[in-house]
Amino acid sequence: MTNEWYENSLEEFFNMSSEPAKAFNLNEPALTVREMTTILESAPAGIGILKNRVLGWANDIFYSMLGYDPNSLKGKNVRILYSDQEEYDRVGLGLYSNLDKHGVSLVETMLLRKDGTLFDCRIRASKLNRDDPSMGMIVVITDISELKQLQLQLQQTHKMEAIGLLAGGISHDFNNILMGIQGHLSLMQIDVSDTEKIRAHTKHIGRLVKTAAELTTLLLGFARGGKYQISALNINDLVGMALDIFKPTRKDIIVHETYEKMIHLVDADQSQLKQVFLNLLINASQAMSEQGDIFVTTQNFFIEEDNGYPFEIQPGRYVKVTVKDTGIGMDMETRKKIFDPFFSTKEVGDKKGRGLGLSTAFGVIKNHGGFILVDSEKGKGASFHVCLPASNTVQAKEKDEDQQCFDDIQKGSETVLLVDDEDEVVNAGKKFLEKLGYKPIVARNGLEAVEIFKLYKDEISLVVLDLIMPKMSGKQAFSEIKTIRKDAKILISTGYAMDDKIKGFLTQGCDGFIQKPFSLNEFARVLRKIIDKTV
Repeated sequence: MTNEWYENSLEEFFNMSSEPAKAFNLNEPALTVREMTTILESAPAGIGILKNRVLGWANDIFYSMLGYDPNSLKGKNVRILYSDQEEYDRVGLGLYSNLDKHGVSLVETMLLRKDGTLFDCRIRASKLNRDDPSMGMIVVITDISELKQLQLQLQQTHKMEAIGLLAGGISHDFNNILMGIQGHLSLMQIDVSDTEKIRAHTKHIGRLVKTAAELTTLLLGFARGGKYQISALNINDLVGMALDIFKPTRKDIIVHETYEKMIHLVDADQSQLKQVFLNLLINASQAMSEQGDIFVTTQNFFIEEDNGYPFEIQPGRYVKVTVKDTGIGMDMETRKKIFDPFFSTKEVGDKKGRGLGLSTAFGVIKNHGGFILVDSEKGKGASFHVCLPASNTVQAKEKDEDQQCFDDIQKGSETVLLVDDEDEVVNAGKKFLEKLGYKPIVARNGLEAVEIFKLYKDEISLVVLDLIMPKMSGKQAFSEIKTIRKDAKILISTGYAMDDKIKGFLTQGCDGFIQKPFSLNEFARVLRKIIDKTV
């Protein structure tokens, strides 16, 4: 490839660009090549010409943002600007496929500077000559590092606002749960001789405990940082959790719920999506100063290849969550701006809204490969439609384990080392193991657990290990036990939700994880699954 091609390409671009310049004022002459060069060199973005992903001319900003000397990349393949081949291929596919379809394309990526550091950027591209694709394309690169950082800050800021809302109602919810448990315990003392009533009371208490556990899980999820942890999720469950938080805050609003029973799963971060749905519910409620209605629906739908959407979207199966309110609605100008950071329809000084919720929601859904649509008219309420690609994971119908008869529960006779420093947990766990036929050995901290394991390493079939303990943490005890016997089977039991630390244990030889509180049935199932597992 010769320099002549680059010069001809640049000349062609300038000649094409001069035509629109005439249209502004027919009495003024067209911009010269020198004038166009000055404009492009002064542009606040990196601009370059590519052909077959080989760089030709580029302005000084292009080189300065990448840390190279001017013209030092001319004639080189832009693979040098990517940290790995996978990202290079992804960006190329995105740029060229959209160019072929629409004549223009937009891709976000991270480019590699000469010093080895990466920065977030947005690449816009269009054909240099729409009638002659062989001329290559012109690209405009914008550094969006500060914008990305701002988005993360906005997400965390709004997450803290959501935690504030959650904390405001959490005591109310927990007191109601405790009242329910206390009520059933009191009634059990009266109905002590009635087996059926005792069974019914214990069943209700179990459900209340499960509800309390879900609330603590929700708190942990909101408190976690902005890092995504993707898993296959049921949207109906997530919407329900968000509503459980929202409903106590606005009892003057009637919420109507319609769920598709066989809803597709979605691959998403649970904490982030719950935040999105909570944001939408709060936004809907703030559109109604007094009583009103919110309609929440979920449904499966399919997007065809020729779909008519005004933006690029992958065809296939999707899940849609709609939040509709009977509030004040929006005119067209407001609808155009609602997803902009810091845009708000609230008055100055109104603490109800800071213009963060919808922009945060938009960013989260976009990062999950989805999109948000809005329908609204002034005085006629608003409908927000959150659309997410469906997961390839098939929904498995879960068996209600708490309905399982004790005689049908899997039992055992092995020796199990139970390690925990909390008396209530130790007492319950020890009785669980005894009822199931196991031989329990109890340790009150990590140091004691290691010493016991040294003595009975050939007899202990499984270690049930807490993580947060005095004298020696569960993490250190885990390592010590694995040093004593490499094939020791260990089950992590903690009140914390699954996170990167626990996932690390699972990749380092840990055999399972069970979150407190857990039922006898769940405990029995996990014990047998691990003990019966063969390498």
